[in-house]
Amino acid sequence: MKTPDWTHAMETCLQSQVITADQPGPVLKDFGLILDYVGTKGVKSAGKYHLLPIACIPELDPHLSRSLDLSLTLKRPQLRSHPYLQGLNLLLRASGLGRVEGTGAKSRLSLDPAMLEQWNRLNPTEQYFNLLEAWLLYGRPIMVGDSNGRRRGSMLSSCMQTWLFLPENSRQVETRANGFIELIGISEGYYQLALMDLFGLMNVGQPPRGSERWLPTSLKPNPFGDAVFTLLAIKVDPFSGNVVSDEEQEEDEATEEEEAEGEDSDEPEFGIWQSVFQPYFPEWQESLVFPKREAREGTFLFRVSLAPTLWRRIAMPADSTLDELVGWILRAMKFDSDHLYMFTYTDSMGSKVSVSSPESDEGPWTDEISIGRLPLEPGQSMELLYDFGDCWRFTVKLEKIEPPNVKIKAPGIVESHGAAPKQYSNWDDEDEDEDQDEGE
Repeated sequence: MKTPDWTHAMETCLQSQVITADQPGPVLKDFGLILDYVGTKGVKSAGKYHLLPIACIPELDPHLSRSLDLSLTLKRPQLRSHPYLQGLNLLLRASGLGRVEGTGAKSRLSLDPAMLEQWNRLNPTEQYFNLLEAWLLYGRPIMVGDSNGRRRGSMLSSCMQTWLFLPENSRQVETRANGFIELIGISEGYYQLALMDLFGLMNVGQPPRGSERWLPTSLKPNPFGDAVFTLLAIKVDPFSGNVVSDEEQEEDEATEEEEAEGEDSDEPEFGIWQSVFQPYFPEWQESLVFPKREAREGTFLFRVSLAPTLWRRIAMPADSTLDELVGWILRAMKFDSDHLYMFTYTDSMGSKVSVSSPESDEGPWTDEISIGRLPLEPGQSMELLYDFGDCWRFTVKLEKIEPPNVKIKAPGIVESHGAAPKQYSNWDDEDEDEDQDEGE
Protein backbone atom coordinates (compact mmCIF):
# COMPACT_ATOMS: atom_id res chain seq x y z
CA MET A 1 0.00 0.00 0.00
CA LYS A 2 1.26 3.48 -0.88
CA THR A 3 2.07 6.10 1.72
CA PRO A 4 0.59 9.49 0.72
CA ASP A 5 3.70 11.63 1.28
CA TRP A 6 3.86 14.91 -0.61
CA THR A 7 7.12 15.36 -2.55
CA HIS A 8 8.81 18.10 -4.56
CA ALA A 9 8.49 15.91 -7.67
CA MET A 10 4.70 15.83 -7.22
CA GLU A 11 4.58 19.60 -6.87
CA THR A 12 6.63 20.00 -10.05
CA CYS A 13 4.40 17.50 -11.87
CA LEU A 14 1.24 19.49 -11.14
CA GLN A 15 2.84 22.85 -11.88
CA SER A 16 4.08 21.68 -15.28
CA GLN A 17 0.83 19.98 -16.34
CA VAL A 18 -1.18 21.85 -18.98
CA ILE A 19 -4.86 20.90 -19.24
CA THR A 20 -6.11 20.41 -22.81
CA ALA A 21 -8.86 18.41 -24.49
CA ASP A 22 -6.71 15.26 -24.35
CA GLN A 23 -4.19 15.99 -21.58
CA PRO A 24 -3.53 14.66 -18.97
CA GLY A 25 -6.23 12.33 -20.30
CA PRO A 26 -8.89 12.54 -23.02
CA VAL A 27 -11.85 13.13 -20.70
CA LEU A 28 -12.74 16.55 -22.15
CA LYS A 29 -12.54 15.26 -25.72
CA ASP A 30 -14.75 12.25 -25.05
CA PHE A 31 -17.18 14.18 -22.84
CA GLY A 32 -17.60 16.65 -25.70
CA LEU A 33 -18.71 13.75 -27.91
CA ILE A 34 -21.39 12.85 -25.36
CA LEU A 35 -22.64 16.45 -25.20
CA ASP A 36 -22.87 16.62 -29.00
CA TYR A 37 -24.67 13.27 -29.15
CA VAL A 38 -27.29 14.13 -26.52
CA GLY A 39 -27.83 17.81 -27.34
CA THR A 40 -30.57 20.03 -25.97
CA LYS A 41 -33.21 18.11 -27.95
CA GLY A 42 -32.17 14.93 -26.18
CA VAL A 43 -32.25 11.22 -26.91
CA LYS A 44 -34.58 8.50 -25.69
CA SER A 45 -33.25 7.25 -22.37
CA ALA A 46 -32.85 3.58 -21.50
CA GLY A 47 -34.33 1.74 -18.52
CA LYS A 48 -35.46 2.91 -15.11
CA TYR A 49 -32.15 4.71 -14.50
CA HIS A 50 -32.56 6.80 -17.69
CA LEU A 51 -29.18 5.87 -19.14
CA LEU A 52 -27.71 6.64 -22.53
CA PRO A 53 -29.50 4.46 -25.10
CA ILE A 54 -27.92 1.17 -26.16
CA ALA A 55 -27.84 2.51 -29.72
CA CYS A 56 -25.12 4.95 -28.70
CA ILE A 57 -22.56 2.15 -28.29
CA PRO A 58 -21.96 1.38 -32.00
CA GLU A 59 -22.46 5.03 -32.92
CA LEU A 60 -20.04 6.57 -30.41
CA ASP A 61 -17.53 3.78 -29.81
CA PRO A 62 -15.46 4.31 -33.00
CA HIS A 63 -14.95 7.99 -32.10
CA LEU A 64 -13.93 7.49 -28.47
CA SER A 65 -10.32 7.63 -27.36
CA ARG A 66 -10.72 4.08 -26.04
CA SER A 67 -12.70 2.29 -28.75
CA LEU A 68 -13.69 -1.19 -27.56
CA ASP A 69 -15.47 -2.47 -30.67
CA LEU A 70 -18.21 -4.00 -28.53
CA SER A 71 -20.78 -3.89 -31.30
CA LEU A 72 -18.87 -6.69 -33.03
CA THR A 73 -18.25 -8.89 -29.99
CA LEU A 74 -21.51 -8.75 -28.03
CA LYS A 75 -24.87 -9.90 -29.38
CA ARG A 76 -26.82 -7.82 -26.85
CA PRO A 77 -24.53 -5.06 -25.56
CA GLN A 78 -25.55 -3.00 -22.54
CA LEU A 79 -24.17 0.29 -21.34
CA ARG A 80 -22.35 -1.39 -18.45
CA SER A 81 -20.60 -3.52 -21.08
CA HIS A 82 -18.79 -0.33 -22.14
CA PRO A 83 -17.22 1.09 -18.94
CA TYR A 84 -15.99 4.21 -20.73
CA LEU A 85 -19.46 5.19 -21.93
CA GLN A 86 -20.89 4.24 -18.53
CA GLY A 87 -18.35 6.54 -16.85
CA LEU A 88 -19.12 9.38 -19.25
CA ASN A 89 -22.83 8.86 -18.53
CA LEU A 90 -22.03 9.30 -14.83
CA LEU A 91 -20.26 12.61 -15.55
CA LEU A 92 -23.25 13.80 -17.58
CA ARG A 93 -25.65 13.29 -14.66
CA ALA A 94 -23.33 14.23 -11.78
CA SER A 95 -22.32 17.50 -13.44
CA GLY A 96 -25.95 18.60 -13.78
CA LEU A 97 -25.50 19.01 -17.54
CA GLY A 98 -27.75 16.05 -18.23
CA ARG A 99 -31.39 16.01 -17.20
CA VAL A 100 -34.33 13.65 -17.66
CA GLU A 101 -37.58 14.85 -19.18
CA GLY A 102 -40.81 12.87 -19.23
CA THR A 103 -41.59 9.50 -17.68
CA GLY A 104 -41.79 5.86 -18.68
CA ALA A 105 -41.33 5.01 -22.34
CA LYS A 106 -41.44 8.70 -23.26
CA SER A 107 -38.54 9.77 -21.04
CA ARG A 108 -35.63 11.52 -22.71
CA LEU A 109 -32.11 12.35 -21.61
CA SER A 110 -31.21 15.87 -22.69
CA LEU A 111 -28.90 18.76 -21.81
CA ASP A 112 -29.86 21.58 -19.49
CA PRO A 113 -29.49 24.72 -21.67
CA ALA A 114 -28.50 26.96 -18.74
CA MET A 115 -25.85 24.53 -17.50
CA LEU A 116 -24.56 24.02 -21.05
CA GLU A 117 -24.16 27.77 -21.49
CA GLN A 118 -22.10 27.90 -18.30
CA TRP A 119 -20.02 24.92 -19.42
CA ASN A 120 -19.13 26.52 -22.74
CA ARG A 121 -17.81 29.60 -20.92
CA LEU A 122 -15.33 27.57 -18.85
CA ASN A 123 -11.74 27.11 -19.99
CA PRO A 124 -10.27 23.56 -20.28
CA THR A 125 -8.73 23.69 -16.79
CA GLU A 126 -12.04 24.72 -15.23
CA GLN A 127 -13.92 22.08 -17.20
CA TYR A 128 -11.46 19.37 -16.13
CA PHE A 129 -11.66 20.10 -12.41
CA ASN A 130 -15.43 20.64 -12.45
CA LEU A 131 -15.80 17.17 -13.97
CA LEU A 132 -13.34 15.78 -11.41
CA GLU A 133 -15.55 17.15 -8.62
CA ALA A 134 -18.70 15.91 -10.37
CA TRP A 135 -17.26 12.40 -10.42
CA LEU A 136 -15.55 12.12 -7.03
CA LEU A 137 -17.80 14.43 -4.98
CA TYR A 138 -21.29 14.06 -6.46
CA GLY A 139 -21.20 10.86 -8.48
CA ARG A 140 -23.28 7.99 -7.11
CA PRO A 141 -23.32 4.38 -8.42
CA ILE A 142 -27.11 4.46 -8.75
CA MET A 143 -26.79 7.20 -11.40
CA VAL A 144 -25.56 4.57 -13.87
CA GLY A 145 -27.57 1.64 -12.55
CA ASP A 146 -24.78 0.19 -10.41
CA SER A 147 -26.70 -1.37 -7.54
CA ASN A 148 -23.55 -3.05 -6.19
CA GLY A 149 -21.69 0.17 -5.49
CA ARG A 150 -21.79 2.32 -2.37
CA ARG A 151 -25.20 3.90 -2.04
CA ARG A 152 -24.19 6.82 0.12
CA GLY A 153 -21.18 9.06 0.35
CA SER A 154 -18.84 10.31 -2.36
CA MET A 155 -16.85 8.12 -4.74
CA LEU A 156 -13.61 9.71 -3.55
CA SER A 157 -13.07 7.25 -0.70
CA SER A 158 -13.56 4.13 -2.85
CA CYS A 159 -11.29 5.42 -5.63
CA MET A 160 -8.72 6.51 -3.05
CA GLN A 161 -8.72 2.99 -1.61
CA THR A 162 -8.14 1.47 -5.03
CA TRP A 163 -5.21 3.81 -5.66
CA LEU A 164 -3.68 3.28 -2.21
CA PHE A 165 -3.67 -0.52 -2.47
CA LEU A 166 -2.18 -0.71 -5.96
CA PRO A 167 1.55 -1.53 -6.05
CA GLU A 168 3.77 1.35 -7.12
CA ASN A 169 4.84 -0.65 -10.15
CA SER A 170 2.54 -2.00 -12.83
CA ARG A 171 0.06 -4.58 -11.61
CA GLN A 172 -1.02 -7.40 -13.89
CA VAL A 173 -4.69 -8.02 -13.28
CA GLU A 174 -5.75 -11.54 -12.38
CA THR A 175 -9.31 -12.64 -13.07
CA ARG A 176 -11.38 -14.74 -10.68
CA ALA A 177 -12.94 -18.09 -11.48
CA ASN A 178 -16.08 -16.39 -12.82
CA GLY A 179 -14.02 -14.33 -15.25
CA PHE A 180 -14.27 -11.04 -13.35
CA ILE A 181 -11.83 -9.03 -11.26
CA GLU A 182 -12.50 -7.34 -7.94
CA LEU A 183 -10.44 -4.46 -6.59
CA ILE A 184 -10.28 -3.03 -3.09
CA GLY A 185 -12.38 0.11 -3.05
CA ILE A 186 -14.29 0.10 -6.31
CA SER A 187 -14.92 -3.68 -6.33
CA GLU A 188 -16.32 -4.45 -9.82
CA GLY A 189 -17.07 -0.82 -10.71
CA TYR A 190 -15.01 -0.91 -13.89
CA TYR A 191 -16.38 2.45 -15.03
CA GLN A 192 -14.35 3.94 -12.16
CA LEU A 193 -11.17 2.52 -13.73
CA ALA A 194 -12.30 3.93 -17.07
CA LEU A 195 -12.69 7.37 -15.50
CA MET A 196 -9.26 7.15 -13.85
CA ASP A 197 -7.90 6.43 -17.32
CA LEU A 198 -9.85 9.26 -19.00
CA PHE A 199 -8.73 11.77 -16.35
CA GLY A 200 -5.12 10.65 -16.79
CA LEU A 201 -4.85 9.44 -13.19
CA MET A 202 -3.85 5.87 -14.02
CA ASN A 203 -2.57 3.88 -16.99
CA VAL A 204 -5.09 1.15 -17.76
CA GLY A 205 -4.06 -1.71 -20.03
CA GLN A 206 -6.66 -2.47 -22.70
CA PRO A 207 -7.70 -6.05 -23.58
CA PRO A 208 -7.22 -7.30 -27.15
CA ARG A 209 -9.93 -6.22 -29.56
CA GLY A 210 -12.46 -8.98 -29.95
CA SER A 211 -12.48 -9.93 -26.27
CA GLU A 212 -15.81 -11.19 -24.94
CA ARG A 213 -15.92 -8.54 -22.20
CA TRP A 214 -13.87 -5.51 -21.18
CA LEU A 215 -11.38 -6.27 -18.41
CA PRO A 216 -8.16 -4.31 -17.87
CA THR A 217 -4.97 -6.27 -18.46
CA SER A 218 -2.87 -4.06 -16.18
CA LEU A 219 -3.17 -1.08 -13.84
CA LYS A 220 -0.24 1.27 -13.41
CA PRO A 221 -0.21 4.45 -11.31
CA ASN A 222 1.38 7.43 -13.05
CA PRO A 223 3.09 10.55 -11.63
CA PHE A 224 0.13 12.86 -12.29
CA GLY A 225 -2.38 10.51 -10.66
CA ASP A 226 -0.07 9.97 -7.68
CA ALA A 227 0.22 13.74 -7.23
CA VAL A 228 -3.55 14.34 -7.48
CA PHE A 229 -4.54 11.52 -5.12
CA THR A 230 -1.78 12.39 -2.64
CA LEU A 231 -2.87 16.03 -2.55
CA LEU A 232 -6.48 14.98 -2.01
CA ALA A 233 -5.44 12.52 0.71
CA ILE A 234 -3.65 15.32 2.57
CA LYS A 235 -6.13 18.16 2.06
CA VAL A 236 -9.56 16.53 1.78
CA ASP A 237 -11.67 14.33 4.03
CA PRO A 238 -12.01 11.09 2.01
CA PHE A 239 -15.58 10.39 3.12
CA SER A 240 -17.31 13.78 2.88
CA GLY A 241 -15.01 15.26 0.23
CA ASN A 242 -14.72 18.53 2.16
CA VAL A 243 -11.45 20.41 2.48
CA VAL A 244 -10.21 20.04 6.06
CA SER A 245 -7.88 22.08 8.25
CA ASP A 246 -4.84 20.66 10.03
CA GLU A 247 -6.84 20.49 13.27
CA GLU A 248 -9.67 18.56 11.64
CA GLN A 249 -7.24 16.06 10.15
CA GLU A 250 -6.27 15.04 13.68
CA GLU A 251 -9.83 14.02 14.63
CA ASP A 252 -10.79 10.39 15.07
CA GLU A 253 -11.27 8.87 11.60
CA ALA A 254 -14.02 6.50 12.69
CA THR A 255 -16.13 9.42 13.91
CA GLU A 256 -15.53 11.31 10.68
CA GLU A 257 -16.64 8.35 8.57
CA GLU A 258 -19.79 7.82 10.62
CA GLU A 259 -20.77 11.46 10.29
CA ALA A 260 -19.90 11.66 6.60
CA GLU A 261 -22.05 8.65 5.73
CA GLY A 262 -25.16 10.73 6.32
CA GLU A 263 -24.00 13.72 4.32
CA ASP A 264 -25.51 14.00 0.87
CA SER A 265 -25.70 17.56 -0.37
CA ASP A 266 -29.16 18.40 -1.73
CA GLU A 267 -27.66 20.81 -4.25
CA PRO A 268 -24.09 20.33 -5.48
CA GLU A 269 -21.66 23.18 -5.13
CA PHE A 270 -18.75 23.16 -7.55
CA GLY A 271 -15.40 24.70 -6.71
CA ILE A 272 -15.07 22.89 -3.36
CA TRP A 273 -11.51 21.86 -4.23
CA GLN A 274 -10.51 25.11 -5.91
CA SER A 275 -8.37 26.17 -2.93
CA VAL A 276 -6.55 22.82 -3.12
CA PHE A 277 -5.67 22.84 -6.82
CA GLN A 278 -5.60 26.53 -7.76
CA PRO A 279 -2.03 27.07 -6.44
CA TYR A 280 -0.90 24.64 -9.16
CA PHE A 281 -3.56 25.51 -11.75
CA PRO A 282 -4.22 29.28 -11.51
CA GLU A 283 -6.39 29.05 -14.63
CA TRP A 284 -9.16 27.64 -12.43
CA GLN A 285 -11.14 30.82 -11.76
CA GLU A 286 -14.78 29.90 -12.45
CA SER A 287 -17.00 26.92 -11.66
CA LEU A 288 -20.42 25.66 -12.60
CA VAL A 289 -23.29 26.97 -10.50
CA PHE A 290 -26.05 24.44 -10.09
CA PRO A 291 -29.37 26.32 -10.26
CA LYS A 292 -31.45 26.25 -7.10
CA ARG A 293 -34.83 24.69 -7.51
CA GLU A 294 -37.50 27.34 -7.18
CA ALA A 295 -40.59 26.47 -5.19
CA ARG A 296 -43.60 25.80 -7.40
CA GLU A 297 -47.06 27.08 -6.61
CA GLY A 298 -50.45 25.46 -6.96
CA THR A 299 -52.17 22.33 -5.74
CA PHE A 300 -50.34 19.01 -6.05
CA LEU A 301 -52.47 15.94 -6.74
CA PHE A 302 -50.93 12.67 -5.54
CA ARG A 303 -52.16 9.15 -6.18
CA VAL A 304 -51.11 7.14 -3.12
CA SER A 305 -51.39 3.39 -3.65
CA LEU A 306 -50.71 0.14 -1.81
CA ALA A 307 -51.96 -1.98 -4.73
CA PRO A 308 -53.40 -1.31 -8.21
CA THR A 309 -56.95 -1.44 -6.82
CA LEU A 310 -56.19 0.22 -3.48
CA TRP A 311 -55.37 3.89 -3.75
CA ARG A 312 -56.27 7.40 -2.60
CA ARG A 313 -56.02 10.68 -4.47
CA ILE A 314 -54.84 13.41 -2.13
CA ALA A 315 -54.57 17.14 -2.84
CA MET A 316 -51.85 19.13 -1.10
CA PRO A 317 -51.01 22.85 -1.33
CA ALA A 318 -47.48 23.65 -2.48
CA ASP A 319 -46.50 25.25 0.82
CA SER A 320 -47.37 22.17 2.90
CA THR A 321 -44.62 19.79 4.02
CA LEU A 322 -43.92 16.12 3.44
CA ASP A 323 -44.75 15.55 7.08
CA GLU A 324 -48.24 16.98 6.49
CA LEU A 325 -48.62 14.78 3.41
CA VAL A 326 -47.89 11.71 5.55
CA GLY A 327 -50.60 12.80 7.97
CA TRP A 328 -53.18 12.85 5.20
CA ILE A 329 -52.01 9.51 3.81
CA LEU A 330 -52.42 7.91 7.23
CA ARG A 331 -55.83 9.52 7.63
CA ALA A 332 -56.88 8.23 4.20
CA MET A 333 -55.77 4.68 5.08
CA LYS A 334 -57.10 4.88 8.67
CA PHE A 335 -53.65 4.17 10.11
CA ASP A 336 -52.38 5.49 13.41
CA SER A 337 -49.35 7.79 13.45
CA ASP A 338 -47.17 6.12 16.07
CA HIS A 339 -44.31 4.99 13.81
CA LEU A 340 -41.23 6.33 12.06
CA TYR A 341 -41.24 6.65 8.29
CA MET A 342 -39.08 7.66 5.34
CA PHE A 343 -39.62 9.02 1.83
CA THR A 344 -37.26 7.99 -0.98
CA TYR A 345 -37.12 9.71 -4.35
CA THR A 346 -34.68 10.44 -7.17
CA ASP A 347 -33.28 13.93 -7.56
CA SER A 348 -32.62 15.72 -10.85
CA MET A 349 -29.13 14.18 -11.09
CA GLY A 350 -30.34 10.60 -10.72
CA SER A 351 -29.21 10.18 -7.11
CA LYS A 352 -31.42 8.65 -4.43
CA VAL A 353 -32.59 11.00 -1.67
CA SER A 354 -34.05 9.80 1.64
CA VAL A 355 -36.09 12.14 3.86
CA SER A 356 -36.90 10.93 7.37
CA SER A 357 -39.64 11.65 9.88
CA PRO A 358 -38.90 14.49 12.34
CA GLU A 359 -38.27 12.04 15.20
CA SER A 360 -35.42 10.32 13.32
CA ASP A 361 -31.80 10.94 14.26
CA GLU A 362 -30.54 11.75 10.74
CA GLY A 363 -31.94 14.33 8.33
CA PRO A 364 -33.07 15.73 6.09
CA TRP A 365 -36.45 15.70 7.79
CA THR A 366 -39.93 15.79 6.31
CA ASP A 367 -41.06 18.85 8.25
CA GLU A 368 -38.30 20.82 6.48
CA ILE A 369 -39.18 19.85 2.88
CA SER A 370 -42.11 21.60 1.23
CA ILE A 371 -44.22 19.93 -1.44
CA GLY A 372 -43.46 22.74 -3.87
CA ARG A 373 -39.70 22.06 -3.73
CA LEU A 374 -39.89 18.35 -4.52
CA PRO A 375 -37.85 17.41 -7.63
CA LEU A 376 -40.80 15.45 -9.01
CA GLU A 377 -42.48 16.10 -12.33
CA PRO A 378 -46.04 14.93 -13.09
CA GLY A 379 -45.93 11.20 -13.72
CA GLN A 380 -42.98 10.58 -11.39
CA SER A 381 -43.23 8.75 -8.07
CA MET A 382 -41.60 8.47 -4.67
CA GLU A 383 -41.85 5.74 -2.07
CA LEU A 384 -43.12 6.12 1.47
CA LEU A 385 -41.91 3.44 3.87
CA TYR A 386 -44.10 3.61 6.97
CA ASP A 387 -43.47 1.62 10.16
CA PHE A 388 -40.03 -0.01 9.94
CA GLY A 389 -41.44 -3.10 11.65
CA ASP A 390 -44.43 -3.91 9.43
CA CYS A 391 -42.90 -2.06 6.45
CA TRP A 392 -45.91 -0.56 4.70
CA ARG A 393 -44.69 0.65 1.30
CA PHE A 394 -46.78 3.31 -0.43
CA THR A 395 -46.20 4.46 -3.99
CA VAL A 396 -46.81 8.21 -4.04
CA LYS A 397 -47.22 9.37 -7.63
CA LEU A 398 -47.50 13.03 -8.56
CA GLU A 399 -50.33 13.07 -11.10
CA LYS A 400 -50.60 16.78 -11.85
CA ILE A 401 -50.07 20.28 -10.50
CA GLU A 402 -53.14 22.46 -10.67
CA PRO A 403 -52.70 26.25 -10.87
CA PRO A 404 -53.24 28.25 -7.65
CA ASN A 405 -56.64 29.59 -8.73
CA VAL A 406 -58.24 26.15 -9.24
CA LYS A 407 -60.89 25.46 -6.60
CA ILE A 408 -59.80 22.16 -5.06
CA LYS A 409 -60.04 21.54 -1.35
CA ALA A 410 -56.47 21.18 -0.23
CA PRO A 411 -55.26 19.58 1.82
CA GLY A 412 -57.85 16.88 1.42
CA ILE A 413 -58.78 13.42 0.17
CA VAL A 414 -60.21 13.83 -3.34
CA GLU A 415 -60.98 10.22 -4.29
CA SER A 416 -60.76 6.74 -2.74
CA HIS A 417 -60.63 3.24 -4.27
CA GLY A 418 -60.46 0.00 -2.31
CA ALA A 419 -61.04 -0.74 1.35
CA ALA A 420 -58.34 0.35 3.78
CA PRO A 421 -56.30 -2.62 5.03
CA LYS A 422 -55.98 -3.59 8.68
CA GLN A 423 -52.87 -1.90 9.98
CA TYR A 424 -52.18 -4.61 12.56
CA SER A 425 -53.68 -7.72 10.97
CA ASN A 426 -51.05 -9.98 12.55
CA TRP A 427 -51.92 -8.61 15.99
CA ASP A 428 -55.61 -9.36 15.40
CA ASP A 429 -54.77 -12.97 14.49
CA GLU A 430 -52.71 -13.34 17.65
CA ASP A 431 -55.60 -11.98 19.76
CA GLU A 432 -57.97 -14.52 18.20
CA ASP A 433 -55.54 -17.36 18.95
CA GLU A 434 -55.27 -16.22 22.58
CA ASP A 435 -59.08 -16.11 22.90
CA GLN A 436 -59.33 -19.65 21.53
CA ASP A 437 -56.68 -20.88 23.96
CA GLU A 438 -58.55 -19.35 26.90
CA GLY A 439 -61.82 -20.95 25.76
CA GLU A 440 -60.25 -24.36 25.71
